[in-house]
Amino acid sequence: MRRKIYLSGRSHQQKIKQSIIIGVSTSCCFLLLLYIVSAIFSTSSTSIDSIGGEAEVGVVKTIKKRLGQQVNKQKDTSDTLGNIKFKGILPMQRSLADTSINPDATKLARQILNASLHLINIQINNHSSIKDDSYKGIIAEFCSLNFQLQKDDPPELPMFRDVVDKSHCGKGSNHIVKVDLKEAVDLVREFDESNTDNLPTILDLKGVAFHESRCGSTLAANSMMALNPSKHRVYSESSPPVIALRACGEDYSNCSVEGSANLLKDVIYLMGRSNDPNEENLYFKFQSATTRTMGTFRAAFPTTPWIFLYREPIEVIMSQLDIPSKHIAQANCVRSKQSSPLVRQFIDKSEYSYHDLLNEEFCAIHLATLCESALHHLEDADGLGMAVKYSPDLVHEFLDMIFPIHFHTVVDSAARERVLQISGTYSKNRGKQAAGEFKNDSEEKLNKASDEIKNAAADFLTPSFERLEEFREGGEDDAL
Repeated sequence: MRRKIYLSGRSHQQKIKQSIIIGVSTSCCFLLLLYIVSAIFSTSSTSIDSIGGEAEVGVVKTIKKRLGQQVNKQKDTSDTLGNIKFKGILPMQRSLADTSINPDATKLARQILNASLHLINIQINNHSSIKDDSYKGIIAEFCSLNFQLQKDDPPELPMFRDVVDKSHCGKGSNHIVKVDLKEAVDLVREFDESNTDNLPTILDLKGVAFHESRCGSTLAANSMMALNPSKHRVYSESSPPVIALRACGEDYSNCSVEGSANLLKDVIYLMGRSNDPNEENLYFKFQSATTRTMGTFRAAFPTTPWIFLYREPIEVIMSQLDIPSKHIAQANCVRSKQSSPLVRQFIDKSEYSYHDLLNEEFCAIHLATLCESALHHLEDADGLGMAVKYSPDLVHEFLDMIFPIHFHTVVDSAARERVLQISGTYSKNRGKQAAGEFKNDSEEKLNKASDEIKNAAADFLTPSFERLEEFREGGEDDAL
């Protein structure tokens, strides 16, 4: 009986010891967890000393919000060129605030801050919103661009997409880094305000070109670059500005002029940051369709000079429709009949029926809406806008009037020689021909124009063309 009691008592003591050990272990684990959480919450900000600035990025709210979640859901790798890849949306603020979370992500965020990665695209989707003074849910795409290729031979890389492709930053590239646009802009502006280094610099926006299309706009962009390749950065029909300019719709049915202007200012700011110590001046040639939303640009940059390039009606329609007749419905100027509210409004105000119009007439109407929008803003621009007509001698107007007087850009003898040299090269050659010599084709277009094109030009495009001529001639008289 005592033996049983003794055994029972010893078993009871062992259970007590085991309970104590388990309790102590649990307490230690709990205290360790408390210590870790306390250490995280005690961090209020982190200084970004290694990238030349003294800006601090607060991360307490971000850490609290994400406590208990996986810190890094994506894996970073390096490719054979040594460039960092990052899948998904890069959390810039968090990556800069705590370099121990993901050093590769921190490196990419710093490259955006120091302008060695460049804005190449923005994405606006159903989850995005744009208000008068704010926006959210817009994704920015960055990649390292080799602008030197464009500086060395502007006619060979006449468009922004050419620079992007040659820099291995095209669609599907592994070198593209995606971030939240608003987060990136806020961090970049904060960094620039506190940065005491010489780089990056904010380039001076000297002027922009709007155009009717097929009227010398690429010559304008190439000439902007050739004037002074080392000091000039030129964006020719780049993606981010056109998306920002048209974000609210041509009739601003999606948001306001103020909202799109606020977005455009941030986009241009990012694209105007340079880590090249030689660059000083910034120029843009926008896509022709942006002329319909020129009000956004003027609200964003009310003191920046701009030009609108246009051409004889038949010539420009012929250039637009210089494709096999069976494909005319796919021409840019014809496709807008399905998407442009301003084209629809133009037709509604006329005596014509939408369903009775020919493709040539839709093309003329598309071009007319561009010219009418330009006229509206030219008449209200108080000299900041300039109407420029295409001619075989257009390059001399750039050199004698537009660059030195309107854009306030220095044109010395060396610059003039460089511009004259590139003006004799076909700007869309892209290596397909040895010389790529440019040839004027205005007379040929007029001779080959069909009756449908001639009638469409006369009925729909000529009225706005004649008003542009009157405005331009009046401007020339004022300049004299």
